[in-house]
Amino acid sequence: MLLGLREILRRTARTLGIEPAMHLAEIRAAWTEIVGPPLAEAAEPRSLRGGVLVIAAAHALAAQEVGLRRETIVRELGRRVPRAAVRRVCVVVVSGSGRRRGGVS
Repeated sequence: MLLGLREILRRTARTLGIEPAMHLAEIRAAWTEIVGPPLAEAAEPRSLRGGVLVIAAAHALAAQEVGLRRETIVRELGRRVPRAAVRRVCVVVVSGSGRRRGGVS
């Protein structure tokens, strides 16, 4: 049986326990197309655990915008990166140093 490179990488990632990181990389690759360039510059996918995607927003306005688009984001990620199984989006506002300042769920 001949496997494609993508399937080999998925199986290897699963074996090594880094599959969530691979899904996060796929989400990041699709992020700008899903939310558009202006919002993508102000908010970025930070982590993925148990179906919860954490978005780091540079300011409260970006956090609010991600919150308003939450359902669309989950739907689009389900279409584009189905193996990531994103069920929920959580947004945190981070300072310039990357420290968390608060959040919007």
